[in-house]
Amino acid sequence: MKKENEKRIKVSTLVYALLILVMIVLSIGSILAYGTRTEIGTKIAAAISKAVPFPAVIINWSRIIYINDVQDNMASITKFYQTQDFAKEGLRIDFSTEDGKKRLRIKEREIIDKMVEDEIIEILAKDAGISITDEDVEKVVTQKLNEFGTADDVKNDLLKSYGWTMDDFKKRVVLPSLYAEALAQNVAAEGVTDNNKAKNKISQAQKELESGKDFVDVVRSYSEGPSREKGGELGWAKKDQVVPELQEILFGKDVPVKNSIVESSIGFHIVEIENRKKENSEDILQLRQIFVAKNTFADWLEDKKKQMKVSVPLADFTWNAETGSIDFEDEDMRIFEKEQRAKIQGDASILF
Repeated sequence: MKKENEKRIKVSTLVYALLILVMIVLSIGSILAYGTRTEIGTKIAAAISKAVPFPAVIINWSRIIYINDVQDNMASITKFYQTQDFAKEGLRIDFSTEDGKKRLRIKEREIIDKMVEDEIIEILAKDAGISITDEDVEKVVTQKLNEFGTADDVKNDLLKSYGWTMDDFKKRVVLPSLYAEALAQNVAAEGVTDNNKAKNKISQAQKELESGKDFVDVVRSYSEGPSREKGGELGWAKKDQVVPELQEILFGKDVPVKNSIVESSIGFHIVEIENRKKENSEDILQLRQIFVAKNTFADWLEDKKKQMKVSVPLADFTWNAETGSIDFEDEDMRIFEKEQRAKIQGDASILF
């Protein structure tokens, strides 16, 4: 009897010891995952996260994005940059420098933000009764394979560039894109987005131009987008650099009707040709515009994202409810990203 009791005590002691060990590992993993940015700490946390599903983001207390999923996506992006030859484009990608590490952190923020958006889109789609089946996914994959080559070619390219299998591609790219496309179609069919306000605004701008008001003054009063800060100036553009709806109007044989409104997929334009020239027999136009954006699916989605309850236990990041996006906790990183984006800012309201 005494030996049986001793045996039970030893077994229970072993169980308790194992539980304590697990708790210690989880505690260390939590500290490393959520509160450490040292290189060794990050590596240890990554190893532990492979076995323990630590939450990176929690959405509406029902959807969880795990740290190991974020790490897998980061590994894929890093692999992509390492395997591509950007030197041909005159670009140098180096994540080993201090600025390079910061740019990699920006990529991580973008990845987490995209993962959150994909989850929110799926939530909204299912709320709208939308369901994407495995057959739907397979159909798209088959189409892509027919477009880009043989299955082996695509599989090899995915593996080489991203370290992905075909299942990874289906899960991370095809399925989210199908939910986004289906939800956008549903929103358009229900007439949720209303562009009457934009139409009235561009019409008022047109009336002011016709009354003799200076173009730049009208730009400042009504126009939207980056070109507004430049008095509507877009600079010189070739035909293939302009949105399709404006190509024939601006580059056709007929002279565009002055102050006419043109509707495109992204908004309403009043475009003026300031000058023209030829380079290698190709027309190049100097343009300026007044532009009013449409209320798009992206606008609708942004409003929906702002309404979501999002918690971010992952270190260094937070949920910005005002913008409906993942943001840096650190002010210096927010400033750094803003400066980086300012260097490559363009005006997509007319030019590709």
